Amino acid sequence: MNDNTTPLYASPVSDALNVRFVENNIAIDRPAAVVYDWVTTWSNLPKWLPVADRVEVRRGADNIPAALGDELFVQIKSGPVPKIYTVVTRLPGKMWTVAAQNVVGGEREPRISWVAMFTTFDLGNGATLFSRLFQSIRSDDNSTERGAVEDPAVIQAGLELLKERIEAETPRP
Repeated sequence: MNDNTTPLYASPVSDALNVRFVENNIAIDRPAAVVYDWVTTWSNLPKWLPVADRVEVRRGADNIPAALGDELFVQIKSGPVPKIYTVVTRLPGKMWTVAAQNVVGGEREPRISWVAMFTTFDLGNGATLFSRLFQSIRSDDNSTERGAVEDPAVIQAGLELLKERIEAETPRP
């Protein structure tokens, strides 16, 4: 959790390896089910993810929590190629995982390049710890430069916005 005294995530493994990790957490003053439903509703993504430029639901609905197999097309700001995220696991109210394929020339690449897992943990008293664990599965270029979706500071700013939006848009029970 980043409360301005806790340092942002620093991976214990080299950024030059084929999988790159980033984790962000934030406490939100709403129950876990409310946070989960808000975060897993595709239409809310552009409200909090600062790197999302354009989103389009390819499978599923945009105004309810995404189901297993639902898909979202996302163009990342200053990103080299868009991605299609597919919901690959979900445990309603607790955990949700999406896997992404790059889209090149209008076609999906035949490999998963990104995996993001979102979890909600009940902190008691109607509060939730929301966690985003993002993994990029990279080619063999050995570069150590991080893109915006892999930058803990960029994503933490998004989680601050997520907290603000959820607390403003959902009533306290």
